[in-house]
Amino acid sequence: MAPHHVVRWLRRRRGRRTPTTEGNAQLLLYSRILPGGFLHYGYFDDPETAPEAVSFDDLERAQRRYAELLAELIGPPGWPVLDAGSGMGGMLGLLRTAGHDVTGLTPDRFQVEHIRSAYPDVPLLHCKFEEMPVSDHRGRFGAVLHAESVQYMAPEQVFPVVDAVLARGGRWVVADYFRRDADGERSGWRLPEFRRRAQDAGFRVARERDITPHVLPTLGFANLLARRLGLPAFDFARDKLRAKRPGASYVLEEAAAEGRAALVRSLAVLDPAEFAARKRYLIMVLRRNGEEDDAR
Repeated sequence: MAPHHVVRWLRRRRGRRTPTTEGNAQLLLYSRILPGGFLHYGYFDDPETAPEAVSFDDLERAQRRYAELLAELIGPPGWPVLDAGSGMGGMLGLLRTAGHDVTGLTPDRFQVEHIRSAYPDVPLLHCKFEEMPVSDHRGRFGAVLHAESVQYMAPEQVFPVVDAVLARGGRWVVADYFRRDADGERSGWRLPEFRRRAQDAGFRVARERDITPHVLPTLGFANLLARRLGLPAFDFARDKLRAKRPGASYVLEEAAAEGRAALVRSLAVLDPAEFAARKRYLIMVLRRNGEEDDAR
């Protein structure tokens, strides 16, 4: 799976009664595969990078490159920064190293435990962004960062909270993919809707960059892994169960078929051409109307 889809899977797991040890083991496994602490797409400087040419080290470097691009938009150290949707804390570590006074936020209790272990000195809010205690943070943050997290949030609630916690002259940095139009998909916000809601809430897009071509190698690599490892491994396990435990195989046949069908559907989601046709991956800096960049 691509990092983004791992995030979605982990978020769905929150609704289940998963033991803490199991949830932490899931994050530990991911951190061993990609130890950089990032759960987002990678930014490849060469958008023509072929999936077969990508290694895990390449993806880790691309994820860090993506994080560095966002850090450049935060501005110089001075004002507090809120990383809203901190994942495994990679961005928190990068921003802290750059000298920012950073605060993390995540509603996932497993991520909270992981971040507090990795970055014990970084303040962390354990809540949804839409439900954060606004009265305790009104006008506090010079920058609010949403890196592949705003798509999970209720549109009607995001803008009022950003407006409340963002300091005068502050910046709202959004990096995420958006649906080009109403195409029946549920993943991601429709771009026209986001722009309209931002305008209605008193925000303007001060800077915007389309990085869609540069994130596609992430999808291509994930698609390659799913086709060459995921599906063959699934079929091998199913066939071995049939041979060794035919009774159990019969009982689990329907569940196995559903699982394989879900994996096949994931291949379509991970298809770079489909993604590019339906979505745009944008980095935006939003400012309140009438405000200019603060000197800090």
